[in-house]
Amino acid sequence: MRKLLAALLLATPLAALAAPMTNDDVVKLVRSGLGEDTIVQAINAGQPGFDTSADGLVKLKQFGVSDRLIQLMISKQSGTPAPAASSVPGLAPLPASSPAPAAAAAPPPPQTCPECGTITSIREVKKKGSSSGAGALTGAVVGGALGYAVGGRGHRTAGTLVGAGGGALAGNYIEKNASAGKEFRIDVRLDNGAQQTYRYDSMPNWGVGTRVRVVNGQLTTLN
Repeated sequence: MRKLLAALLLATPLAALAAPMTNDDVVKLVRSGLGEDTIVQAINAGQPGFDTSADGLVKLKQFGVSDRLIQLMISKQSGTPAPAASSVPGLAPLPASSPAPAAAAAPPPPQTCPECGTITSIREVKKKGSSSGAGALTGAVVGGALGYAVGGRGHRTAGTLVGAGGGALAGNYIEKNASAGKEFRIDVRLDNGAQQTYRYDSMPNWGVGTRVRVVNGQLTTLN
C-alpha cells in the first residue's frame, strides 16, 4: 500500500499539487508592487483558478489590476491563446522590422571651375583722358611759330617761348579731352571666392547674376 501511494505521488506533477492561482492572488501581487512582467510570468506558471465572471472582472478592475493582466487571466482560464500586445489598451505594438535601406550611392564630387564666376555689379564710370605727349609737342610747335610771328623784331625769342609753352598746354589739354569718355566696370565673384573687376568701353549685354567664364582676360557667358 505504501509503495502504491509513493508511486502515485511520483506520477503526479508538482503543479497539480499546488493550489490554483485565484483573483485574490493576482490582486495581492499587484498591491505588493511587483512589476507587471513578473506578474505575467506568475500567471503563466500557475494553474488557473480565476473568476472571470462579470462581477469578478469588475472587482479586479476596482483593485487596480490592468487590462493586460485581466485579459491574460481570461485566456488562461478559457484555454485560449493570450491576446497580442497590440490589442491590449495602453500597450504599444512592437514596430515591424523592415529591411535596412540600401546605402545610397555617394553623389559624384562637384566639378570645380576656378575661372567661372557670377556678375555681382555693373557700374558706369567716367573715364579720365590720357596724354601721350604728342598733343603737347604739336601744340608747342604751332604755338612757337605763332609767338615768333607776333613777337615783333625785338621780341621774337620771348614770343616764341611763350607761344611754345602755351601751345604745349593747349595741345595736352585737347588730347586729354579727346580721349576722355566713360567705361563700364563689371565686378565678378569667382567660384573660388576671389573678386575681380573687368573694364569695357561699351555696355555689355549682361546683367547682375549672369554666370560668366574668364577666357584670356575677357568675360564670356556660360552655356
